[in-house]
Amino acid sequence: MNLFPFVHRTADPAPTETPAAAVSYLTRYVNRDAVSARSGPGPTFASIGQLFYLDRGIKLREADGWVQLRLGYRSASGLAEGTTAWLPEAWTSPCTPPGH
Repeated sequence: MNLFPFVHRTADPAPTETPAAAVSYLTRYVNRDAVSARSGPGPTFASIGQLFYLDRGIKLREADGWVQLRLGYRSASGLAEGTTAWLPEAWTSPCTPPGH
């Protein structure tokens, strides 16, 4: 018995997949066991900590063979999400977006 004849039930919406963490060609990951993260583009700049294999971030800019990354999450070594760090570009690799 329908107690509310003016209310019509519609089909439940189709389930949606939870989007995976965004990955783009600007996302780069560390391809070495451990790398000193620097405050500037070169080995003479202060180390702000370490990044480990598969830590990743968004590439902000490049300078003299170095790349600046902004971490999208807390790194394996404990560097906070949003930290910016410089690494030798050769010690990082681009992530490939799904489907490419």
